[in-house]
Amino acid sequence: MRLYTFPALLELFLLLLQTAPAAAQSTTTTPTAVLATTDNLLDVAVSDSSTTYLVFGGPVSLVDVGMAGNYLVKIEANAVFVRAKRKHAPPTPMLIRYGSKYWMGRLVYADRPVMQLYDFQKDGALSINGKSVSSTGAAPENELALDKEREKKTVVEGKLSQLRKAREEHQAVAVVDNDLVLSLANVRNDKDFTYLRFKVINKTNIDYNVDFTDFQLVENAQKKFLARKKNEARRPLAPSGGRPNQVITGRTTGYLTYAIPLYAATERGYLEVTLRELNGARVLVLPVPSRVINRAATI
Repeated sequence: MRLYTFPALLELFLLLLQTAPAAAQSTTTTPTAVLATTDNLLDVAVSDSSTTYLVFGGPVSLVDVGMAGNYLVKIEANAVFVRAKRKHAPPTPMLIRYGSKYWMGRLVYADRPVMQLYDFQKDGALSINGKSVSSTGAAPENELALDKEREKKTVVEGKLSQLRKAREEHQAVAVVDNDLVLSLANVRNDKDFTYLRFKVINKTNIDYNVDFTDFQLVENAQKKFLARKKNEARRPLAPSGGRPNQVITGRTTGYLTYAIPLYAATERGYLEVTLRELNGARVLVLPVPSRVINRAATI
């Protein structure tokens, strides 16, 4: 055991005092470096009244949200659907693994219906609602957000109001599951949107609370190889109008109206409409043939 004399201990104490500021300075610079990296994350706008869609160039296998309790996240093939569980949810980072790649961004609550599509399918470059933008920094405003474009909001909601008064025309396009009936009642087109009205018959005693309504354009669905659909292509269509969180009470019939971006499909294509329940597992999937939409009257 080594013994120190008093002069030696004093010299050691003075040496420690000289090195202490340098150590303190190195610890204070670490948080600054961490904050600098988070500033470059893309802000993904999310609200509690509509769904935000993120589409990637490969199948999504992992979604990790920092504050998972504040956001609802679902994975469908190469798409991720996000919605805030409550108003004014705090911002949080989100990590997504698609294929062999990773993407990281930040969820930021927007006090408005965003109805936004973030498309990363083209070589990782970001496209929002069909427009190419920078993949870093804050995302631009969505031009289809109904509370930002008042003129479009008036036009879209006015035509949806007309559709709600129309007589049912397509009762044959329907699906029945779990004592629930989902059918297409009416469809119209204009130069920008397709307007859809659905009929929901709830034959149960339990209310059907519509949480998510997903729209996907499906192509080449009839080509099969070894009992699997070959070369099938799917493209999410973010709704541009309609009312979220609609409830069809038990033993009643209700109607749902939506507007989606106008598209053109081939004879092998169809629009897949999926209704997802808020607190339950009763999912309704309705394929709408492309010919029904392509031949629809204008509004």
